[in-house]
Amino acid sequence: MEFIEWIQLLAQSAGPVGLFLLSVADSAGIPTGGGPDVLLVLQSSVVDHATTVAVLVAIAAVGSTAGCLALYYVGRRSGRVALRRFSEPRVEGIRRRLKRHGPWVIFLAVMAPPPYPTKLFVLCAGVFGMRPIPFGLSTFVGRLIRYGLGGYLGMRFGTEGLELVHQHALWIGGVFLFLMMATVVFAVLRRKHQTNSDSTG
Repeated sequence: MEFIEWIQLLAQSAGPVGLFLLSVADSAGIPTGGGPDVLLVLQSSVVDHATTVAVLVAIAAVGSTAGCLALYYVGRRSGRVALRRFSEPRVEGIRRRLKRHGPWVIFLAVMAPPPYPTKLFVLCAGVFGMRPIPFGLSTFVGRLIRYGLGGYLGMRFGTEGLELVHQHALWIGGVFLFLMMATVVFAVLRRKHQTNSDSTG
């Protein structure tokens, strides 16, 4: 049995606690093969109440936020050393986006499904000095949306929700891309409005 499969099975047997710990580990940089998403769908498929699913989604979002904060502080303490295995142009591009759009960039990065390079964005947020509270809030809301979709699929379609994700990955990716573009446009318009207000004030 592969290491990732072993982690997923162990977390599944541990119930909500396993979901929380797996979410922490996954977001802290330990590879789990999208374990929290898979586990959330599986656990949501065997409960009957939307409230229970909402609790599971919240548990996963809190755990993931905690893991991202751990990785964020690694970047904050280590500085550029934490980014040494990534190409400079890629890191510089993320630095510019963080400077212009701040928490919106993290919100989009954590909302996007695997294999989006979320961990690089989290490290960059720490390295380039994003404040921890905006970082934590944007991470929590983004994960809440992503895991909320997983919880709904599990509750609505059972274990077939996983198959639906694989079958309609292109469509789901398109929806996320649309949300990302809409968020970027909103952030740009908001920034321009603030600039105009400052210049006329």
